Amino acid sequence: MKKLSIVFDLDGTLVHTAPALAKAGNDLLFTLNLPPVSVKIYSTFIGGGIPMQVQKLLEFSNYPCVNSLEEHVEKFKEFYYQDPLRGTSIYPRVEETLKELNNEYQNLAICTQKNEIPARFILKEFGLLKYFSGFAFGDSLDVLKPDPKMVLHATKSFTSDGLVYVGDSITDSRTAKNSKSIFVLFTEGYRKSPINELSPDYYFSDFSKLPAIMKDIQKNLMV
Repeated sequence: MKKLSIVFDLDGTLVHTAPALAKAGNDLLFTLNLPPVSVKIYSTFIGGGIPMQVQKLLEFSNYPCVNSLEEHVEKFKEFYYQDPLRGTSIYPRVEETLKELNNEYQNLAICTQKNEIPARFILKEFGLLKYFSGFAFGDSLDVLKPDPKMVLHATKSFTSDGLVYVGDSITDSRTAKNSKSIFVLFTEGYRKSPINELSPDYYFSDFSKLPAIMKDIQKNLMV
């Protein structure tokens, strides 16, 4: 039987983290005497790591930050690290699905732009950390997704016959392509593009469907 390695994005794929990120972003805007943004708007900034999020937030707010971005990023982190769980939730049936996949394949990894401290904290608080044995965080390397080094780092201890990447965004689509992974799209996250533009090999909206997708991938690898 062919063995799979399954790599998961975090924000917008396993966990709905936009409320806590938006709260930190709005705390930053408050210090700059700028109006707040909605969680829906803030979710469009997610996917490139915190520096990119802050840059997009300030650009959206028409605030010049060419020479002060790093300062604002540090302030954002200060706010966010105080309460990364505020309004955060896991998507329905995620834990049951991860348990089933871990029992079947063992090789499960996290590949996220989020830095290690808040990412591990969130995974642990929601009881998900125990299902993963490989990790690549936003501060693990000197690159971020879609660089394939992130996926290679997350799976460096794995031995498998097929690599599957599960994510929700254009960044994840590019990461899967660059790492030569089979791309499985979760459609209910922070996706900003139509499904067809992301060119997934498979897609799903309900995590209970994911084990069947993995079995189909495994079967096709045997052909």
